Formats: sequence, C-alpha cells, structure tokens
Amino acid sequence: MHPLSFAPTALVGSLPVLAGLRLATPAFVLLAIPALGVALYLLAWVLCLSWLGWHHFRTAGRRLVTRNQGVSILKPLCGADDELEANLVSFFALDHEPLQLIFGAADADDPGLALVRQLARRHPDRNVTIVVGANAAAASPKVGLMERLLPHATHGIILLSDSNVRVSPDEVRRVLPCFDDRRVGMVYQAVVGIGEHSAAAACENLHYTEWAGMIAIGTTMLSGEHVVNAKGQWVRRAALATIDDFAQVRDSAADDYQLSQAVLAAGWRLALAPHRVRIVHRDWSWKSLFQRHLRHAGLRRRICPWAYPFELLLNPVTWALAVTAAGLPLVALPLAVIKYACELSAARLLRGVPLAARHVALLPLKDLLYFVGWFGSFSARTVSWRGRTYALGRNARLIPLDPPLPELAAEPLFAPTLLPAARGPVVPAADVRRAA
Repeated sequence: MHPLSFAPTALVGSLPVLAGLRLATPAFVLLAIPALGVALYLLAWVLCLSWLGWHHFRTAGRRLVTRNQGVSILKPLCGADDELEANLVSFFALDHEPLQLIFGAADADDPGLALVRQLARRHPDRNVTIVVGANAAAASPKVGLMERLLPHATHGIILLSDSNVRVSPDEVRRVLPCFDDRRVGMVYQAVVGIGEHSAAAACENLHYTEWAGMIAIGTTMLSGEHVVNAKGQWVRRAALATIDDFAQVRDSAADDYQLSQAVLAAGWRLALAPHRVRIVHRDWSWKSLFQRHLRHAGLRRRICPWAYPFELLLNPVTWALAVTAAGLPLVALPLAVIKYACELSAARLLRGVPLAARHVALLPLKDLLYFVGWFGSFSARTVSWRGRTYALGRNARLIPLDPPLPELAAEPLFAPTLLPAARGPVVPAADVRRAA
C-alpha cells in the first residue's frame, strides 16, 4: 500500500474546516494546503514515536527468547553494492540456528558471488548455498533470481533480502515472534537508511527513513494498511505455496507490494515487525539518486494513483509555494522548522545514529529534488534497472525493451554449487542441469 494511504482517514476530521473555506478568499484556501500538510506530517510523527516508545517499553529489560524455527534467507545479488562485504558479513554473523543462506546471481562471475565464497570459507559452520542462473521468463531480474533460489529453501520461514541490507546479530530472534500467530503469512519491517558519505547518499537515506520508516509506521498505526518493502520481507513457505510462489509477480516492478497483496488475498495476515531493517547507501551519485526516484515515483503513481497527490501535500516545497502565493512568504520558515525538527528527531530514533552536521543542510535540497521528481514521473515512460531498460505498464508491469541477455536466453543455467566446507547438498559440476 502507498505510504500515504492514511491521509483520507485524517481528512475526515478536517472536513468541517475545509467546508468553512468553501466561500473563503483564495488566500485562505491556499493557506489550508500547508495547514493540512503540517497536520498530517505531525500526526505521522506522533504515531511513529508512539510506536517506538511502546515497543521500547515492552522489550526493555526482557531477554529475547530463542526459537528453534528454521529460517532460509534468499539473497539475490547483482554487482558490488556500497559496503557489500560488510552487509554480507552481517548475515553470516546472525545469532540463530537453524539458518540457511542462499545466494544467487545471473552471472557466475558476479563479484558478489566471489565475496560469498570467501565468507563461506571463513564461516565453515554456516549452511551456504550458491545458485547461478535466473528464470528468463520473468521480466523482473530480481524475481527471476528468487525463483531459482526458492527451490533450495529447506525451512518454513523465508526472508527475502536485498544485497544492500545490513542486519543486527539478533535480527531473526526479534522478528520470529511475529509468526507465533499461525494466521500471519508475512511479516515486514520498517526501513531506515544508514552509512551515507556522499551528499546524494545522505538524501537517499533520509528519504528512505522518512517514507519507508516514519510515514510507513504512521500509516499502519492509523489506518491498518500495510506498507510492505522488500528490504525486510519475511514470509511463510506455506503462504508462498498458496499463491504459486512468485508466479504472480514475475513481471512486476513492485514485487514486494504485490506479493504482500497476494498473500493477503489468500487469507493470510500481514504483520509489522517491531525491529527496523537497515539499508546502506554510501557513495551514491546524483544520477543514481534521480533515476531511482523516477522509477519508484512511477511505480507509486501506477499502483496507488489516488494517494500519489498526497506526496505533494507532505512536501515543504508545496507549503512554501502555497504561503508565498497567499502573500505570506515568511510563514514558510516556521513551517520548514517544524517539518525538519520532526524529521530529524524521528530519523535519529529510527536510525540509531545521528545525522552528520554537513548533511543536515541537505534536507531542503532533498525535498526540492523529490518535488521535481514527483512531476517528472508523469513524463518518464521508461526506467533503467540493473543495466536494462523497461517500459512501465499498468499496475507497475515491467515491459522489457532490450533483447534478452545471452546467458539468460532460452535455457538459463540452474547450477546450485556449494563450497565443500558448508553444510547442505553439494551438486558436482558434472550434475549441472538446465532449467526447463
């Protein structure tokens, strides 16, 4: 669900005020825009802090109970992300058993797989599987990889995890209790960005923390709608089986959201985990930042077009333009102070680390970039993802515009390989087979 699906609920309480403005002057109507935007933002901030405080109160002084429920982690890889080695190390350091780590890439020479092999040698006690190949029938390169990883999962709980995710040692123990309710088919985590060095990376981390963290939590708290992100998406193997695994999202650019909706439609419940998941953006370029935002803005507009306009309502650039048009440009300053005070305080609590002083000044620039990108999504007809070009169809359907890659065409390699030191089924080179 779109992170602003709570906005209509909040609007109901504002109807009397808006009705009173019907015959008011244009200036008062313009001032109603920032007033409503600030009210919604403050509401999301209060709900997020209440959620954080409640879970801190519940867990303070309590020892985490170790559950012996097995977890299989699917890690599709493509190239070398920022601090990829440190991210992968965090998974090898997870304090849980039984645990299975399943890594995969479309190319056998992918640098991510080379790192995995090194780490597996350092951790011979870990159950590590390496799969080479992807399903050529899937338009989504990520889903194509996950379809080749899933058959090797041996446990009842599956974690779908991107390569830029970094976990804490007790991550599994913090999330597994959410599955105590047998009706829960999927658990997801709020997302925060960390590790920024470049200015573009700082903007991306702040945006992720604000929208996939604070506002996503506020949405779930207020409306009960679930804002599911692939960065921390846990699912029962039984729930996946009821929806034919990943078949429904093979051609989707929003596989995380649509997978959650399929699980929900199959009669399972969704649950928000009390523990945030961290993603690392360190040295991003402005080009990478804007390309990603255009892609994701286009997805949100196609998946939930009725909620997309509310993104502008929560952007302080919109507030500044409205009060300036109303003849009160100086009002923009206190509005910005309120917004950024809320954002910085929530980011500090959600991330667990302070924002560098040099990056605080980027907050207005970040909002200006995403304001421009909001409009840019209407003109963008194609997106670039993992080196390939796609057209975005209805409901965020991916339409490949490039010819199939040679290694993925017709008969993609499906070669599960395992280092001798790791536990699990070793597939000799002579037994490499072709996928149907």
